Amino acid sequence: MNRKKLIIILIFAITVFIFPNTVKASYNYSPWQETIESAHSMSMTQIIDNVNIIDFNGEKPKISLNQVRDIFEFDNKIYVSDSTANKIFVFNDELKYVTSYPDETDTETKLNVPMGIFVNQDFLYVADSQNNRVAVFDLETKQVVQTIENPDDDIFLTNRFTPLRVVVDRTGRLLVVAHNIFEGIMEFEPNGTFTRFYGTNTIQMNLLEALIYRLSSKEQKEKMALRLQPSFTSIDIDDFGYIYAVSSVDANSPVKKLNFKGRDILLNNGYINVVGDAKFETHNDKVVLGPSSITDVAVNADNNRFSILDSKRGKIFTYDKEGHLLYIFGQLGSQNNMLQEPTSITYFGEKILVTDASANSIFVYEPTTFGNLINEATKSYYEMDYETSKQYWEEVIVENSNYFLAYAGIGKANLRNQEYSEAVKNLKLGHDYFNYSKAYEEYRNEKIKNVLPFVIVGILGLSIFGLVKSMKSSIAREGDDE
Repeated sequence: MNRKKLIIILIFAITVFIFPNTVKASYNYSPWQETIESAHSMSMTQIIDNVNIIDFNGEKPKISLNQVRDIFEFDNKIYVSDSTANKIFVFNDELKYVTSYPDETDTETKLNVPMGIFVNQDFLYVADSQNNRVAVFDLETKQVVQTIENPDDDIFLTNRFTPLRVVVDRTGRLLVVAHNIFEGIMEFEPNGTFTRFYGTNTIQMNLLEALIYRLSSKEQKEKMALRLQPSFTSIDIDDFGYIYAVSSVDANSPVKKLNFKGRDILLNNGYINVVGDAKFETHNDKVVLGPSSITDVAVNADNNRFSILDSKRGKIFTYDKEGHLLYIFGQLGSQNNMLQEPTSITYFGEKILVTDASANSIFVYEPTTFGNLINEATKSYYEMDYETSKQYWEEVIVENSNYFLAYAGIGKANLRNQEYSEAVKNLKLGHDYFNYSKAYEEYRNEKIKNVLPFVIVGILGLSIFGLVKSMKSSIAREGDDE
């Protein structure tokens, strides 16, 4: 018996201390901003690397993935930038290699450390960072048809234009995140003319920095502002033209949703704000310290969800468009199925693809049953199919009974369906106090409407009874007097 106990203790010790990172439970955040266990929402189902990469003919292509930096989906094709190969690789919907930009036969066009990529209509836009330009390829001819360089602004008298990320809106305007540009996102007209800086970040200071700033001269303040102002690291655009931008060094507000005036309209209605991890170690040498470092953002095709990439811990956080944290997945590690140096993310239908510069790979994550239920519940709600949304949320609770957001989702569906009594109960369970107040007000008004006719009849009856009684008393007194 003692020998068995000793063996069990040894196995436990080996599991905990020698292999501490082999299994990690999924988690989420409670209404009290504490981490709680959660069912797995996304699972890694495929890795595209130099070992298993094949082309559309099923053969080994003459390419090699190295420092993959950005990934983008357009028209069922996946575009990946490689800053070592200086190529943009294209894969089909089965993630089989198709072609490259520039073309292999093109000896004149050369990219130099391409970073961000974007595809819009008939063109491929490449942030060709070390060539200090944005190169625009024609998708069909694979020829560079336009270059955007040397923006007309005084700041580039001392700084070189080094684009890192690029998106294009419906009118053809380019929005560019550039290295060491703290004034905001750069906006260019379709012809390449620089027009303005867009969505400038606010300066962040601690008490000492604020005191020094106040006592500084005007020139010193300008230099301090540039140093203390967080720069953007990546951007994405939704179908309505809203820009999602992230700043890796801005711990308080790393994600912004910018409207056409550059104003942040991002909603933070969740249990925690859109910051990545809300709880983290600050003085433990055995774990990664400090807040999340958000380096990329992607919006799904239906515009009802978006995901952000925390490169510090290899986590992907997915939110609905109101800022509710739906689920968390991903993990850093040295094993083959773990991220090592994630650089970008994109949606591919319901899948999420992640590029890894160190592993020279593309990781493919697909929703589990639990994750798919959450996605469908969210989608149905924003499509105003409240009854279907409610049914999906009820199935979510079966999978994970402490998923508080599901109760809130059911409550919101109840509220939309004018089921106020049920809405009050479920919104309270989901700790959605904003909608709970609305539901309770409607519930109270409904009760008043139901009771009010009886109250009026009762008051009227009492009034008539009192009047008749008073008249009888008066008549009796008059008889007595006679």
